[in-house]
Amino acid sequence: MNRDTIQQWLRGGRRSGAVSLAQATQENPVVRSLRVLRDFQRFWQMLGRSAQAAAAPAQSSEATPTRYEELTKVLELQDRPMPLTKFERAVPGEATLIANMARLAANLVIGNYCEMKASSRSVCAMRDQHAKAHGCVSAEFVVRKDLPAEFSTPLFRPGARYPTIVRFSNGQGTPQSDRKLDGRGMSIKLYDVAGETILRGLEPGRTPAGEHDFLLSSFPVFFCKNAIDYSEFMNAVAAPSGNWREKLSRSLKWFLFIARYPRQFATFIRTAIVRIGNPLTATYHSMSPYLLGEDHVVRYLVRPVRPQNDIPSWWSLLFGSRSENFLQEAMLRDLRPSPPGDDVVFDFAVRLRHAAKPEEVENALLQWTRPLDRVVSIGEIRIPRQNFLTPDRVFDGEHMMFSPWNCLQQHRPLGSINRMRLAVYLASLQVRRKLNMVGP
Repeated sequence: MNRDTIQQWLRGGRRSGAVSLAQATQENPVVRSLRVLRDFQRFWQMLGRSAQAAAAPAQSSEATPTRYEELTKVLELQDRPMPLTKFERAVPGEATLIANMARLAANLVIGNYCEMKASSRSVCAMRDQHAKAHGCVSAEFVVRKDLPAEFSTPLFRPGARYPTIVRFSNGQGTPQSDRKLDGRGMSIKLYDVAGETILRGLEPGRTPAGEHDFLLSSFPVFFCKNAIDYSEFMNAVAAPSGNWREKLSRSLKWFLFIARYPRQFATFIRTAIVRIGNPLTATYHSMSPYLLGEDHVVRYLVRPVRPQNDIPSWWSLLFGSRSENFLQEAMLRDLRPSPPGDDVVFDFAVRLRHAAKPEEVENALLQWTRPLDRVVSIGEIRIPRQNFLTPDRVFDGEHMMFSPWNCLQQHRPLGSINRMRLAVYLASLQVRRKLNMVGP
């Protein structure tokens, strides 16, 4: 056999199929030896690759912020809706502050997700605030039939009724015991609303039609005056503290914030120490101002129609035998379907600011105590007896979106705090949905 035949065998140029026994017996001894040597070499290389794969450390599947840092680089951030209303004034450097706060919120979602993932691989990414829900309940929003004409809007039509979802929650961005000091939240979503909301006009792919949201908390005012205060506060909250230099830097940021904004810090502490024993008997506030129609500036106020003395003492709250989920347990007790009972009813009202000025609207920390300020009842939120811990309802409560900008133009949010919330809430939503692989 010539040299060309040997090279053909070395290159694996044999015809497909096994070599017959007759061919094998007629095979040149030199060619057979070279073929055996080649097959042995391939077999040894295969063993070597298998050994290397077994010995090499597996690629880490541990969730770390670095692993998800690309998510914050591709955020689609909405700018403030322009022009501003006659009640508003932009703060210096507002657009930059808002963009920074949106990315910081996204990073908080990622950081909290990675921290929780270390202890349980089945957790989902949660909101950067109000992560722990006590319950997400079905309700009905009913507008007063005798609502004065000056407070009527396409949403607040006398006698109008809307199917509603209400989500009650703690304020922190990670689930924690209800015994810990924290603010409490109430998010309201109305359905079957006619007209396009501001958020749907800006983000039609992320915002369902026919919805209208109200977001409230357990303290009357926000703990920061404007976006400038809030950005400095969040820079201190989110500062790294891995080594002694970072801890020192973070402590310095906190010291400077408290020194510059003592009132804001005191209000933040007061927000966290409001005692609530049952989400269904608490009073909630929008904290920041909103437009009502064209000429009214209001804050929303939601109060139980039949208030109960269910506020825990400091001793029982901090050292008592209450469980870590006593707020949810209180809701389960009061909404138990059997035996049948009355609905839980909240009065939905607005606190009207008399002769509102831009400097007052831009100050979310300001208490409204002017003698001519007044509270006007708009309607009721009725929550019937129900089982709200079904798997579908729990899933919806965790993944549905609430935004102060998911509202009609006649109820537009006002002030730099609210303008910042537009980008912050969208950034948090985008990252959560990507981490959880949930579509719009």
